[in-house]
Amino acid sequence: MKLLFKHGILSFALLLLLTFLLIYLTDHYILTVEFYENNGNPLSGIPEQDLSIYQALQKWVYVSSAVYLLMKLCVITLIIHTALYLQNEEVSFRNVLKITVIAEFVFLIPAAIKISCFYYTFEHASLLDWHKYYVFSALSLFSDVPADWFYALQSFNVFEIAYWFLLALGISRISQLNYDQSLRLVVLSYVPGLLVWIAAVTFFTLIMFPATG
Repeated sequence: MKLLFKHGILSFALLLLLTFLLIYLTDHYILTVEFYENNGNPLSGIPEQDLSIYQALQKWVYVSSAVYLLMKLCVITLIIHTALYLQNEEVSFRNVLKITVIAEFVFLIPAAIKISCFYYTFEHASLLDWHKYYVFSALSLFSDVPADWFYALQSFNVFEIAYWFLLALGISRISQLNYDQSLRLVVLSYVPGLLVWIAAVTFFTLIMFPATG
């Protein structure tokens, strides 16, 4: 962990590598061409072209995931860095980015659990089952909710809360704030940003896919 914190590029590269690994496992063992066909959701109207279309899409999945991860880390870092600045704490953007990257590793855990549990316990799963499944999230408490609420309820989970505490721990290490002050800073800066993001995703889901409401 100390090595990862010292070398920010190394920690980001490892995070990206593990993210790609989880995507690879998902694509090759769960969301396969056969999975879509069995669920009545073929990738194209021509069966012979399904595999080529699937392979072409996978390239964009990796690229979009990398871009999304980088943008997410930068935005969260900017929010926390700004909050620290308003607290008169002189901490470099680079150091804040390091703790943001390291804290992000916690989200690999539910992703790995989802892949494992889904592969071994869902024999005849549907695409809806895949979208709904998120371990230790608020979504698991509600069996019948509109699809536009999936993201919001999934976002409230044990690992998200653990992420707040990891961010607070990192902030306490790179600033003059103690742990309680760091946690308060996370709650007052990152959490409101998260709520705005969830509201925006839910809103645009309703606009673009009104049938899910």
